[in-house]
Amino acid sequence: MGIILLSLGVTPLLFSLIATRTDTVIDASFFLSPNEKYEPFSYHTRVITKSTLLGEVSVIGGSVNLTAEGYNTQHLKNVFINQNNNYSLVINSADDRYTFTFENTGDTLSSIKFTLKERWMPFLLPAFVILLILAPIRTVLIIAGLRKKS
Repeated sequence: MGIILLSLGVTPLLFSLIATRTDTVIDASFFLSPNEKYEPFSYHTRVITKSTLLGEVSVIGGSVNLTAEGYNTQHLKNVFINQNNNYSLVINSADDRYTFTFENTGDTLSSIKFTLKERWMPFLLPAFVILLILAPIRTVLIIAGLRKKS
């Protein structure tokens, strides 16, 4: 019985580690005049699990600086994106609140498309709860089995 309870608890936990979900959380297009700043796009990650943020910035026209604020964003301070280029960003692991600011540093109008996706594990919390519930039951069964042998 203990082995069955252990497998019932561990199976959802292992499944949660390989099953991920990706949601588009920001999908915006906007224009920036020369020396104009667009701030901030704000996003709060799922609190239950750590996740990964995947972003794509497409710039047509003038050049743009991108700055992100939040946990693990040291590499995203004043990132220069040249005109008619794309930039991909990854924040791994992501946790809590993030802001994204865009500033047109060129002398022409910029068209910007910003997409942010969050990849997360939707089954991690339920699997952990199942494991927490089944662990004490398994311990009681093991102790009861040892007492019967004595």
